[in-house]
Amino acid sequence: NSSTLLGTFFCKNLSSYSKSAGNYHFINRTITSETICKTSCQNFSAFHALYAKLEFSYSIPDNWLSWFVGFSEGDGAILSYNGRPLFVLTQKEELILQHILSVLGFGTIRKIDKKGTIFYRYIVEDFTGVLLLALIFNGNLAIPNRVKQLDKWLSEINLKLSTKGSRIYGLCSTIVPSTCLFKPSLNNAWLSGFTDAEGCFNVNITKRENTLTGYRVILRYVLDQKYALDELTYISSLFGYGKVIIRSTDMYRYYCNSIIGLVNVCNYFKSFPLKTKKSNSLANWLKVYKMVLNKEHLTTEGLEMIRVIKKTINPKN
Repeated sequence: NSSTLLGTFFCKNLSSYSKSAGNYHFINRTITSETICKTSCQNFSAFHALYAKLEFSYSIPDNWLSWFVGFSEGDGAILSYNGRPLFVLTQKEELILQHILSVLGFGTIRKIDKKGTIFYRYIVEDFTGVLLLALIFNGNLAIPNRVKQLDKWLSEINLKLSTKGSRIYGLCSTIVPSTCLFKPSLNNAWLSGFTDAEGCFNVNITKRENTLTGYRVILRYVLDQKYALDELTYISSLFGYGKVIIRSTDMYRYYCNSIIGLVNVCNYFKSFPLKTKKSNSLANWLKVYKMVLNKEHLTTEGLEMIRVIKKTINPKN
């Protein structure tokens, strides 16, 4: 939770390295179902304009930004602490955070050792970096709870933008909070980022009579997220197959285990590849998927090969 996260944020047992976004500010409102509209397009023009103004030497592709928004909605924390906006991404996988740092060009990565458990955090705490992130997120978020979190940021940052003496005073106009939720599609990378954060691909082998080998091979694509019943139901409609179930209080899961339905899943991730080490699991999962399509799982040799490949999907280390 946020209190635990903030506690480790300020803990001493960590190491870090960072990039600065420079020395170069957001409006309070209440989000209700009546005030939310939906849009199928993401717009990063305000971010691109400020990014260029700050003299970054390159332009970040919109597809990467869309992936980053999806990843952030899954694993990110849009926090406020004593009027101080913070953005935190927590991962056991250091490489993906290094990738994000290198592409964005600002932020800090901290290595945290918590009683022998090692994990990493990408953190943005300076107002310039937070301002850039807010411009990426504003109008481009798909989950209402994330929009509410962003609103607290916007109120704090707009105050800084309009306060003389602030490091970001006058850097850009105060930011008008978007009243629209983004509707993901199979034509952008948001779902790829969200899957990198909250999804998995797995293979189950269960006993089943009336089969040549006595076993059934089940492939699944899974997404888990709290407070996201509507969003996961919508994702189910995008793929045209699958179900949404309740896992625990406020925790929902979308899964697709239909061979026909998984065709759309496979096609999507071919167009918008994963960026974390889950891409390795997906590659091996696809090997099993192709074997099932070719009915190799109905042979003893094929089933044993699937057992071997299964061990390489979602390894613990």
